[in-house]
Amino acid sequence: MNKTKNCRLGFTLVELLVVIAIIGVLVGLLLPAIQAAREAARRMQCVNKLKQMGVAMLNHEDARGEFPTGGTEPWHDRGGVETGFSKGYGWMVQILPYVENANLQDISKGYGAGDLHRDLQVRATPVSLYFCPSKRGETIRTTGRASAEDCTQGCALNDYAGATPANILDPLLPSFSPWFWQGTVHGDVTRGARKTIFYEGQRYPVDYQGVIARTGIGPACKSKDITDGLSNTMVVGEKRLLIDRYELGDWHDDIGWTDGWDPDIMRYTGYQPGPDVAQGGPPLLGFGFHFGGPHPGIFNAVFADGHVTQINYDIELVTFNAMGNREDGLVLNLD
Repeated sequence: MNKTKNCRLGFTLVELLVVIAIIGVLVGLLLPAIQAAREAARRMQCVNKLKQMGVAMLNHEDARGEFPTGGTEPWHDRGGVETGFSKGYGWMVQILPYVENANLQDISKGYGAGDLHRDLQVRATPVSLYFCPSKRGETIRTTGRASAEDCTQGCALNDYAGATPANILDPLLPSFSPWFWQGTVHGDVTRGARKTIFYEGQRYPVDYQGVIARTGIGPACKSKDITDGLSNTMVVGEKRLLIDRYELGDWHDDIGWTDGWDPDIMRYTGYQPGPDVAQGGPPLLGFGFHFGGPHPGIFNAVFADGHVTQINYDIELVTFNAMGNREDGLVLNLD
């Protein structure tokens, strides 16, 4: 006589739920590790981009005898035959030949010839080197009407900025005024350079002390001018933005990489750096002039010798400002 055995096929509901729960736990454990690995890879891409910019700065200095400058003033106008090449354009345009993009710089020279069409073409062209992969892809801001900041055909934004320091730092009440603008926001910077800065009851000469100096308001920086040492002096770093305005731009992130002396392409080491934040949080002193970025705990910066360093957001402000100053004589302690 054959006896039929009762064979159980499949899982019970309880067993199925247990398996699903285990899989969920494993995914929950693995996901942060995967995200951390992706962020590490993106951060290394960011470092490599800054290295390329640092090498371009050194090649510019080698070819022209000076580091690139920061442009004279914010925004763009139509330009004219009397307008110098760098009036509307800062360091990001000036290093184009050294990042294998000389053709785009050749188009940009139409600005000084009063060629508005060529100028608009350049400002609407994104340069992938100037975007941090942890922050956003190639982003173009477009406005509906023409103005001094004409973005009707698009303005390609950027995620990096040159460093300029506070000539005199008050750690208790830091202020970009007067040291970021040195008394001239718009207008004749040559005349502005002949003025003096009245600060705390004393007068000081107009003097930009970063590696990227302001065009026309003083001489461009040369290697010999960096008396604090090339390896001690920060040139370019990531700029701090509002997370929910990455794709929209902001008053300090509107013209983009073709801007002149403006927080779009220049930031200030007289303020504490910090991470990108969402709009609506507590007000931050001088936000729009800060360095910072999307990376946890740190942002990346390239120094005048071409090496890239990760800078902690909680760095002492005196030390951070000394990094941006090429000639203050302060000894850095990065340990």
